Order: sequence, then C-alpha cells, then structure tokens
Amino acid sequence: MTNNWEEIKWIFEPDGTLRDIYVENVDIEDWKILIDHLNANHIVKYGPSDDNQIINKIDKNYLIQLLTDVTGKLELKTVAIIIDDIIINTHFFTINEIEFDIEPEEISSVEDYEKVLSFMNEISQVLNKQLILTGENQIQFPLVRIEFSKNLIEALTKKDAEKLWK
Repeated sequence: MTNNWEEIKWIFEPDGTLRDIYVENVDIEDWKILIDHLNANHIVKYGPSDDNQIINKIDKNYLIQLLTDVTGKLELKTVAIIIDDIIINTHFFTINEIEFDIEPEEISSVEDYEKVLSFMNEISQVLNKQLILTGENQIQFPLVRIEFSKNLIEALTKKDAEKLWK
C-alpha cells in the first residue's frame, strides 16, 4: 500500500459510481459525537434528500430519532459536508455504521486527495475508529484505510488491487 498520488489516482477515476467512506461498529453515542463535531467544525448543508429546504446546522435530535426509529415513517435526511470544492454526503442509513459518499470526479489532484485523507483522519481521531474508503457498496474491499490512533494511512495501488481481485 502507498500514498503516492500517481499510484493511487486510479481510485478516483470516474466510473459512474460513488466512493464510500465507512466507519463500522458504531453506536448512537458515536453518532452524537460525529454530529456535534460536524456542526462545530465544518460547513454543512442539512435537509431532506429530495428537497431544497436546506439549513446550515444538523438537527441532532431529529437524526437520533431517525436512527432509532423502528416504524420507518420518519423522513430520511442528508447531510452534505463542504470542504472547498468537495462535497462529502452522509445519509443516516443505520445506527451501527456511518457511511459517507463522494463523487470521484471531485478528487482530481493530490491536493483533493489530501483533503479527503485529512477529513478521514479527523473523523478517525474524533471517533477513535478506523475509516475505510471503498468503491460504492464494496465495504469488503478497502481502497484506503485510516486509523488515527495507530498513525495508519494506507492506500491500495492498482497493481496491489489487481493481485487481490484475481
């Protein structure tokens, strides 16, 4: 694994799918910490996933209700985290996993890649958990792995990926 942009830019080559960032084995307390951190430290846009009524602060109480709702009747909300020209979305699908997604087209330089790494490292530090970046819905194949507490930042080269997927 490497962090050399020339060897890993293939991860962000547009292919019609998103890139996902996962935090696994989380609980409601982790969600609360994340929401508080995002509200305090990032530009966020919050609202229904299909509505233009967006506000600039995440409604923590509503999202905790949504994550613990067993009726399935609450309206799904989306949070867009704005980091310069990069938008990282999260959708609050399940209580035990945090999933962010990124359009690969937005990551076209080493500087963009470093912004994603910085975000992942920051969230890893705040939650004290490992984060992985994968292809869309491919949690079993980490392309980038970050764990702040272990000073770990690893990315898979295309050559390494081809060996794994044979």
